Formats: sequence, structure tokens, C-alpha cells
Amino acid sequence: MRIGCILSLLFFISGHLVAQPSAADLILTNGNIITLQSPGSRAQALAITGSVIVAVGDNASIQTHAGPNTKVIDLHGRTVTPGFNDVHQHPSPVYTWDKPYATLELDTVSSMASLIDLLRRKAAITPKGMLIRGSRYNEARLGHQPTREYLDQASTDHPILISHASGHLQAANSYLLRISGIDRNSKDPPGGALERDANGDPDGIIKESAGRLLTHDRSIEPPRPTPEEELDGYHRCFRAMLASGLTSIGDCWTTPAKVKMYQTLVAEGFPMRFNLYIGVDYLDQVLSGQIPRVHGDFLRIEGIKIFHGNSFSGKTCWVYEPYDTINPATGKKDYYGIPPARSQAGLDSLVSKINHAGLQIACHSNGDREIDMVLTAYERAQAADPKPDIRNRIEHCSITNQSILDRIKRDSIIPVFHSYANELGNQLQVYGAKRLAMIMPTRTATDMGIIWAMHSDYSVSRYEPMRRLDGAVRRIAPNGTVIGANQRIGVEEAIKAYCVGGAYTSHEEDRKGRVVVGQLADLVVLAEDPTTEDVTRLKDVPVEMTIVGGRIVYGQP
Repeated sequence: MRIGCILSLLFFISGHLVAQPSAADLILTNGNIITLQSPGSRAQALAITGSVIVAVGDNASIQTHAGPNTKVIDLHGRTVTPGFNDVHQHPSPVYTWDKPYATLELDTVSSMASLIDLLRRKAAITPKGMLIRGSRYNEARLGHQPTREYLDQASTDHPILISHASGHLQAANSYLLRISGIDRNSKDPPGGALERDANGDPDGIIKESAGRLLTHDRSIEPPRPTPEEELDGYHRCFRAMLASGLTSIGDCWTTPAKVKMYQTLVAEGFPMRFNLYIGVDYLDQVLSGQIPRVHGDFLRIEGIKIFHGNSFSGKTCWVYEPYDTINPATGKKDYYGIPPARSQAGLDSLVSKINHAGLQIACHSNGDREIDMVLTAYERAQAADPKPDIRNRIEHCSITNQSILDRIKRDSIIPVFHSYANELGNQLQVYGAKRLAMIMPTRTATDMGIIWAMHSDYSVSRYEPMRRLDGAVRRIAPNGTVIGANQRIGVEEAIKAYCVGGAYTSHEEDRKGRVVVGQLADLVVLAEDPTTEDVTRLKDVPVEMTIVGGRIVYGQP
């Protein structure tokens, strides 16, 4: 019998019987391992058997786990962290830009002229009358909002619809407004607004729920990708995420169709861990069992995503004090954002229904006035029908005050904070200096002992963890302004929020998030130590290897 297959061998040494460790499948040695077991905790080596870490320590102690079939990787001093866990995303398939159903990615477009040129080139290969879509435009990069006046320069023969980086605003050209019946007589719906020009005509910028006014005419839609093409697009998306160091992601508005897609990926053995929050529109399918609750290591379905409030970077969230900007409609500083479409009573009723079913809630909410309503609904639901350790979440939880954080601490709510000041910080300065000191309050929450998690909200901001760590640690906007300097945290604290905080959000802190014995072997090898390098280089620290469940899924030894 091979020694690597024997669970333990006993040797008589100095009159004592000593257990010999069983041979590991994979050993990483000579590294700088950030274990997150305690602040500053480091190790040199670790051993993995199957999908689990079985030993962590120095080189000599881990060498005892080597057998004839053990794969040993010398890290040559490179840094290891737990696999990163992005608990709130909106992933979508990745296609080449020339496909008729491909959405143009606009986050790097840096001028209005470049935007018009890109849309014009897309129009040249798109049949007339077919919708052209784009996503993640940033008006701070473009110089101003891409109103219909500019989009019409790209094409008047195609409907054009591009979405803002926040996902809460859209810009449409005149063709799309016309076929949607949107004109000066159109009324703003609850929870939404149409921006207008000096003549009172809609200028093409569509906020929040006003997007429902757009036509649903299927004749303008591009042909759908085949199921095989769509699945391949998701493979592209998630392979790129693995290469960035992500090993777990949360999809925070999952539809029944996407549930089936994730089930297919898991059945194939795709090496990414998926935690799905089902969109509240499909709540009854979860309650009836049509969408099953799942508690696997690679697929979890145990939560519901709801919205209460609007956009932070899109400047539509509802706040107590007016925005620090002139309201073009009145010429005064009297803009408070757009109130949520749902009343407190309506929110209470919805939260109570979900809470009664024992489902965790992930509620999108940005403005302080919105967040207070969410906390009230959570408190009332728990008072009437206690569900211990339910760990309800507030997604983004952007504009806070001490009272809000005190309630979060008391009620054991998990805030899931943005860290995108380095991408969208220019847009945030309309909230004024006083509020900037308590937005995305990662320092205050950490000091209060609140367990919180970080996220990208991809595609609102990029999913690469090193970029998000930079956003949390430096908080520097593209224009050089520091967004809430008092809320800066250290690099290891940011990593802990991604890994330990991320695992806690899904009741998996005993399975992942740290490099300790008994946890899943989800690991990332970095070329440099982000905790000791110059923080100005943090976003550029290379990911050299990603390991999921003991398998190398990106990079080479």
C-alpha cells in the first residue's frame, strides 16, 4: 500500500507513539501567507488534501505532510491571501463587440466625441431599426450627460439606449424616445424622473423607474444568443474573474433563467462559488419551492434581493439634507433626490413576508433617509417574528450617520459597502463635505466592531479585487479629491472585509474566508505583498495564481 494513501502511520520514537501526518495532495511552501486568523498573522507554508486546508505553519512543519505523490509549489516569497469574495455583483455574459446582441462597454470612453464615434461604428454593422445598447457610461469622463442631442449624432436610424455606471440612469436618442411615446406631455412615474431641456422636452436622460416608460416592442431587439453562446459568454466572464483572484461571487438579482445557468455551470464543475440572491419579483417561486433553496459549497440560494431607494453615484438617492448642488428646476439648493416608490407600510409588509419565510434579505439602499426606512422595516419584522442570526444586509449603505450605524450594530445588520471612490468619486462630491465624512463609513464601522463586507456591484465598478482594495484604502477620486479621508482603512483590514466579511454574509465563515485548518482551500497568490508595498501601487499588484478547492484554476506554478 502506498504511503500517500495511509491516513496515519505510527512510529515509536523515544518511547512514545507519534502520529505521522497523512500525505497532502498539494503543498505551498516558502511563502508569505496572510492567514487573517488575527491581525498581522502570517505563515510560511500550508498543506491541502482534497478541497480543504489540513495544515498551516512554517516550512519544516508542513514538509512532514509531503508524500511521493504530493505536488509541492515553491512560492519564492510570494504572498498568499484567501480567495476574494465579491458578495454583490450583476454578472453578464461577455461577447465580442461585433455580435448583434453585444452591449458596448463604455466605462473607459473618455470623451463625448469618442462615445459618438464608437456608437456610430456599432450602427454601421447593425441593421437599421435594431436597438444598440451600451453600459457604464460615466458623465464625469464624457464632460456631461449624453443627451439625445449627442446620441442622435451617432444614428437617427437606430434606437440607442446606454446605461449609466450606476445602473440607475439611462440615456436614449430621439428615435427611441419617439417610438416609446415619450414627449413633453409624459409624466414622471413614482420613484423616477425624465430630465428635460429648457423647452420642457425630455432630453433623453431617464432616471430610475422612468425607464419603464421605454417601449417593450420586441421588433427592435437584436436576435438572442443561442443557449450555447450565452453559456460560453458566462464562461468568459467568470474565467476573467478567476484570473483577478475572485473565487466566490454573489449575484444580487438572480432570475429563474439565471438560476438554471448557474446550475449548469456547477454541474459542469466550473470552479467558482456562487451565492444567489433571487430578485423579489420571483419571491413566490422561492416560497413555493419552484426555485429551490440550496446550501452547497459551489451554489447557495437562501436570500432575496429587494430595492428600497435609488442611486448614490447617479445622484438620485433620497436624503435628509439637500444635495450640495443647484437644482436646475428651481435655481436653488433644494434637491433631495427621488423618494422611493414604496411607502414605509409597503416596505414593512414585504420585509415581514420574506422574514417569516426565514430568508435573508439583501436590500439596496443608499440615502440616509432610505436606510432609516429599511432599518425600521427590519426591526419591526424581527420584533413580530424573531429569526435569530438571519443576517439581513443593506446593499451599498452609502450615506450614513452615527444613529444609522448604532442601529446597524444593535440589530446585527450587515452593511455591504461600496469602495468605488477611485472610479466614481467625481460624482460623489455633490453630497458636500459634512456627508462625505460618513459615506461608505468603513473606518467607523470597523472601529465599532460592525462586521461588514465589500463589493464591486459589477458592472457599476470593476470587479478586480485589487482595484476595490485601492478604493477602500486610498479613497481618491479620479480628479484627485479624497472622498472621506477619515474613513480610510488599512490594506489588511480591506482584505479581511472582502474575505472574512464576505463569508460572514452567507453564514460561511466556518468554511471560507481565512487560511486556517479545516477551511476550503480557496487561495490567491500575489506577486507582491499588498500590505507592505506603496499603496499607490495597490491596484496594480499582479495576481499570479488562483486556487479553488485545492485546484489551480488560473496561472501556473
